[in-house]
Amino acid sequence: MNENILPTLEAVNQAYGEIDNIYARYATSFGISDAEVRILYSLCEHDGAYLQTDICRDWSYSLQTIHTAVKNMEKKGLVELICRNGNKRSKYIHLTEQGRKLADDIADPLIAAEAEAFNMLTPEEQNTLLPLLQKHAESLRVCIEKEMRKRGE
Repeated sequence: MNENILPTLEAVNQAYGEIDNIYARYATSFGISDAEVRILYSLCEHDGAYLQTDICRDWSYSLQTIHTAVKNMEKKGLVELICRNGNKRSKYIHLTEQGRKLADDIADPLIAAEAEAFNMLTPEEQNTLLPLLQKHAESLRVCIEKEMRKRGE
């Protein structure tokens, strides 16, 4: 391995960690979990047409993490679950009136802050950022899975 790349790899991982930490601190400032913020965020765009499995897929959370967060939010009266075509295992997540207010208070300012931060990048940087992040994530997934197969996992 090229030892000169190690400091750059470390810096990339630290940047990803800092972004995760920013979201976690934001969630904590409202007394909710990071997963709950992601659910509110998602429901701002997809309220009424979003399944727990969609959130897991789109945000790379485990089903258990999202299920637990949704159950907590349901107990607080923030969301309700509605079965999809009578299938009890496939439930749409809907914001309640109280949940919509919380989403307005939490997710809307978060989305505005993200847009403001994104607009601090030049148009060229904006056009380059997403494809590079997606390429890096996919390449990392492939390489990690290759390593896991070597170990027989």
